[in-house]
Amino acid sequence: MTFIPGRNILNCRVVYNLSTGWNQGGQIVIIFIILLIGLLAGCLGAIAGLGGGVIMLPGLQLLAGFDLSKAIGTTLFAVIFTSFSAAQGHYRAGNVRLRSAGYAALGGLIGVLLGSYVFSKYLSTSFTVLEVSLGIFFLFTAYRMGRDTYLAVSGKSDTAVDMNKSENESFAALFGLGFFTGSLTGMLGVGGGFIFTPGFMLIGGLSPQVAVGTTMLAMLPISLSGGLIKLYQGYVNLPAGIVLGLGTALGAQAGVWVSTRMSPTLLKAVFTILFALLAADYLIPFLFG
Repeated sequence: MTFIPGRNILNCRVVYNLSTGWNQGGQIVIIFIILLIGLLAGCLGAIAGLGGGVIMLPGLQLLAGFDLSKAIGTTLFAVIFTSFSAAQGHYRAGNVRLRSAGYAALGGLIGVLLGSYVFSKYLSTSFTVLEVSLGIFFLFTAYRMGRDTYLAVSGKSDTAVDMNKSENESFAALFGLGFFTGSLTGMLGVGGGFIFTPGFMLIGGLSPQVAVGTTMLAMLPISLSGGLIKLYQGYVNLPAGIVLGLGTALGAQAGVWVSTRMSPTLLKAVFTILFALLAADYLIPFLFG
């Protein structure tokens, strides 16, 4: 019977059992924690236009004690639920550009295959490389969130949409956007919403609402293929992935309700601090350890 200890959080440690899933004594607690992680990820993702992977991945590792490789695989599997639920809702609301999503998804499918191969071949057993990569990823995300917050507070904005570009759907540019995002998805287990959304606005001139909806649809085939690949490779805890996915689906509905009553700028400020702390947690041991 093999046990993998979780990371220490406030001198508490959760133990994950690879043979039976969760040890009996902590089963209910772990399920509850995973469900809460999913609810939070779905809620915040719906408000900020993210797939939720940036919340689920560190949550599984830091709070539920998952091995990093299992956390990446299970997170990507759960993003399937998030993207499906969100894409369906946005499509009904008319906030999806089908051709743009299709071009990006095509590149993403190829990218996720490459990223999954790199993850399995080189990264799955190299936790130092994975943690440094995630640290850089969260640092960049903190920078993007902080920059958006500053622009909103100062009354400046560089996200104005040129409506004259509304029919400009460059196959090469959208394919490249999808390929890059899919590669990161396969390697790091994140959905890529933080890349897709501004990319669609920049390349296709989409409004923020349509960019978010198109992002969710483009993420669906990428997360589906990537999640199933991770499942086949043995990097997904299926019960946890289902609980996490159901939590994100429910949380997304709550996020839609909250988004109409909460300032997105305030939320992005909170995200900036959170992601900066996560970046420090991953990078400081490497830099000064």
